[in-house]
Amino acid sequence: MAVERRKFENQTYIYVTGKAPMLDGAAIAKAMGDAFGQAFGFIQQAGITPLSAPISVYTKMPGAKVKFRCGFFVSPEDAKKAEGDISAGQISAGDALHSLHTGPYAELNKTHGAIWGYAKANGLSSSMPVWEIYIDDPETTPPEKLRTEVYHSIKGS
Repeated sequence: MAVERRKFENQTYIYVTGKAPMLDGAAIAKAMGDAFGQAFGFIQQAGITPLSAPISVYTKMPGAKVKFRCGFFVSPEDAKKAEGDISAGQISAGDALHSLHTGPYAELNKTHGAIWGYAKANGLSSSMPVWEIYIDDPETTPPEKLRTEVYHSIKGS
């Protein structure tokens, strides 16, 4: 699995927070689906054009529960429209390790593990936030063909 270092600019996003038990894949899928549905409904209602496919942002390492932010990258101007259960956030400019995961979402932990292993082998410290960009629609793409971009911030970049 290829891992590469990438530089990125500030990335503004809007999101809905979700959480689920860490080891319950069905509960995570449902919570993410609900959060994405709410975020997508908001961008449609607010007339926002997303700048990305759906994303999840993780700001803390999970414990017994995993907490995530489901949404879309948007312009800073559109982020100001966030209200109610919709929040706005920003991933600050810097460097990140990137890998393209191909396969079921349930196997994303393998890609995250490969990135952590690469960081350690290369004297780097991956840090939060970590984010995923879901390229393909799981409603129309077979699980084994789903593509997800995975990013880990690099500490001190």
